[in-house]
Amino acid sequence: MKNSVLVVLLLLTGFCRAQDSTRYTWTKQLEVSIGENDSWSVDVLGNIYITANRTIQKFDSLGTKKFSQSIKSLGNLESLKPINTMKLLTFSEEQQLICVLDNTLTLSEECIDLSSFDIGNATMVAVSGQPDKVWVVDQLNSKLILLSLGGTDQFQEIKNLQGILNISGIVAIQEVENELFLASSEGKIYRFDLYGSLINVHEMGVFTSFIIEGTSLVALNEDHLILHNSEDASQLSVDLPIKGVKDIALSGNFFYFRTDNKILKFVLSLQD
Repeated sequence: MKNSVLVVLLLLTGFCRAQDSTRYTWTKQLEVSIGENDSWSVDVLGNIYITANRTIQKFDSLGTKKFSQSIKSLGNLESLKPINTMKLLTFSEEQQLICVLDNTLTLSEECIDLSSFDIGNATMVAVSGQPDKVWVVDQLNSKLILLSLGGTDQFQEIKNLQGILNISGIVAIQEVENELFLASSEGKIYRFDLYGSLINVHEMGVFTSFIIEGTSLVALNEDHLILHNSEDASQLSVDLPIKGVKDIALSGNFFYFRTDNKILKFVLSLQD
């Protein structure tokens, strides 16, 4: 029996009293090559974006290459963040530059120089659910900034993050359904509301990447996924189908696992 990702995660993290008898299987759907130092992302339609040899490449959900564009002028890209199926946000820490590409990977508007916003050193970004907004982590000044991509001066700040949260560093950031999730190097995920107020802290243990689906937080720990139910804090470790996974993503009912040289697409199914 195949189930949606959310149903599987809910069952595996404590919403089903019979979870001890539940079995699951991984089934590989496709794989795409990637360089060890390349960046990548997946959008809601399963399109895969990869930086390779100073270009961005776009593959559809079947693994067919659709577009390829040079990105030399955009610098070395640390992040590719789909805004929607028509827009892709890129971030270069080297140049402190945010740019937006259209669905053919063509630069669609003027890039944003982050140095003009009194940002000491932006280290990561996350797309906001608010129209044309993006979160920026200023690690040097220990603050989060919500910037407008429309070029206006309107922005929102959360200051003194390290002091407020007592953390040594931020390793990942995501916004999901108007809530902001910030992961610290101590293995905790901090959950903020739309206005920057802290809602909850989730103790995840050691992890290198995380995603969110409904009430489940899913973190990568070596060759396992840690499934954390945010409502009752129950956790379960699920074996990955392959070894050497460096990063994870989720789109629809599919998991995407990145190794040093491949992106692999899998479906997770419960068995009767």
